[in-house]
This record gives sequence, C-alpha cells and structure tokens, in this order.
Amino acid sequence: MKRILTAFSACLILFACNQSQEQKDIALVSDFYEHVLGNKPMTDKYLQKKLSKDVLDSIWETEYEDTYSFWVFRTGMQDGPSSESSVASIEPMGDGWYRVTYSDLGNPGVTEVQVANGRICAYKTQEKEDDAMAAIGRYLTELGANYTPGEYCIPYCLSAGTVEENPEEIRIWGDFHVENYDQAGDTLQTVSGGSHPGCMHVKKTDDGFEVFQFDAVGDGSDFNPTAKAIFGDRFDAFMALYSNDDAKNAARAKSILDYAEAHGLDVSYHQDFGWPAVSIQ
Repeated sequence: MKRILTAFSACLILFACNQSQEQKDIALVSDFYEHVLGNKPMTDKYLQKKLSKDVLDSIWETEYEDTYSFWVFRTGMQDGPSSESSVASIEPMGDGWYRVTYSDLGNPGVTEVQVANGRICAYKTQEKEDDAMAAIGRYLTELGANYTPGEYCIPYCLSAGTVEENPEEIRIWGDFHVENYDQAGDTLQTVSGGSHPGCMHVKKTDDGFEVFQFDAVGDGSDFNPTAKAIFGDRFDAFMALYSNDDAKNAARAKSILDYAEAHGLDVSYHQDFGWPAVSIQ
C-alpha cells in the first residue's frame, strides 16, 4: 500500500511540475506576443533573451538593414480593419508546442511556437489562403474608412453571380455592404456603413488577389439604368437579393459571427441605432 501511495505521490508531483512548466511557457509566449504585436516596445536585447540562437539566426535580416525580422511571427499584412492587435488564445499542443491565435490589426492570424529551456526555439506561421472574396473584403474595408470610423469594420456580400474562367479578371456581381461597429459588452453597435451594389473585377497577382475595378450602381434616378447595364441578365436575380431583408440579415449575422470567431471577440448581438439588438446566432 505504501508503495502504491509513493508512486501516486510521484505522479502528482510530476503532473504539478508539468502544469507549472506549461504555465511558465504560456506566460512567456503571451509576453512575447505583446511585444510582437506592438503593444509593448520591441528591442534586439529582448529578442536575444526570448529566442534561441537558431531562431535568431533565421530571422536576421540584412537585405535592407541589419535587424531582426520579428514580424515573421505575424500575418504579414501591412494594414487591416482595426487599429488594435491582441492575442485571442494560446493552446498547448504537446512537446513544448503552443498554438497562438491572434488579431493582427484586425486580420486573423495563427502561429505555432515551440518553447524549450525558457526560449522560443521554433515557429510555424499558418498563412490563410487568399481568394477573390478575401480581396473584396479588403476593398470594402477600404471603403469603410470613408464612413464614420468604429472599432471594427465588417463587410459582407450577397452574390448575384460569378465568372472566374480567367484569373486575370474574375467578375463578381452582388450587393456589397460595409459596416463599422463599436463594441458595448456582448453587442456590436452600428456606427456607420452602407450598401455598394455593382460588379467587382478581381485579378490574381504574385502577392495574392486584388480588386482592380468596381462598377458601382448609381444613386436615385440613376439606380435602375446603371443596375440594368451592370448586371445584364442577372438584373432580376440582383433585385431579388437587393429587396430580400431576410437574406441580408442572415448574411450580415454570419459575417459578424465569422469575424468574432476569427478575432476572439466575445459578442452575441449586433444593434442598429434605435433598433433592438439582434442575435448573431
């Protein structure tokens, strides 16, 4: 019996040690990402303290200037729909590896890092595959900057047709929306936004996809003639979408839900001024 208790006690001590080491690793990774994301100042001295020699050698940059390219731990995006960056979660994966999920200026990012002997000794950044709809999202976010700014810019679209035989000109017709929000508790409150129906022209480049032309439907008396010219035989499908409030509400709720999950936002509702909050579920 004494032997069993001794073995059990040894297991408890080992478990406690493992738990303690895991907590130390997570604290290290969390602090490291506060520096990487720009929430704390980054210095070469800090990097030399937190990274192994192999990692330091791999990120030493000499092409433009002698410096450490610590931005390899981020998404690589130059801008995004938010001015803030933050860590959403740090999950242990075993063997000293941790998955860091974060928001990089509003762009979702995932990087896996390995910790050994109190330093980050390896890393793998998961790059999200780019596509035409992602390019449209970026374009709409740029349009969102023309409205009253909010904490978050979340676009969505109701597509009325796509032609993508040629990667040099992918055409997507639809009712494109952009909304700016501020967060109040578990609710995203609308600050500004608008609808931009028309046809997006997207092309694939060496750096990904980009919108190079947008045929926008006109306002007022110009709406019908420009919409008919732009949508052609898709005009009826477009008008059915344009007047379908249920489809708009569903697409909007899904866009907010996807954005919240990708960026670690704890929200359950969105709310327009003067209207009751609506669940994003």
